[in-house]
Amino acid sequence: ENGSLGTDHGTATPMVVIGKGVKGGFYGKHPSLTDLDDGNLKMTTDFRRVYATVIQEWLGCDKTVEILKGRFDPLAVFT
Repeated sequence: ENGSLGTDHGTATPMVVIGKGVKGGFYGKHPSLTDLDDGNLKMTTDFRRVYATVIQEWLGCDKTVEILKGRFDPLAVFT
């Protein structure tokens, strides 16, 4: 619980990718509990990298730049 009785889920939340063909493990790095942004956790992996991973590696679409309006490197989550 943070100072405003919340859990900071809006700024640095975990994301889970599950299913057949997913390489298990932790991707990215843990956020610091002391280096905060106005009292909130700082994200360490942009959520659009996760989206780019799913769009490109699972859906097989190579138009991630157009869809996400920018270039975001996939995380190599799928085997």
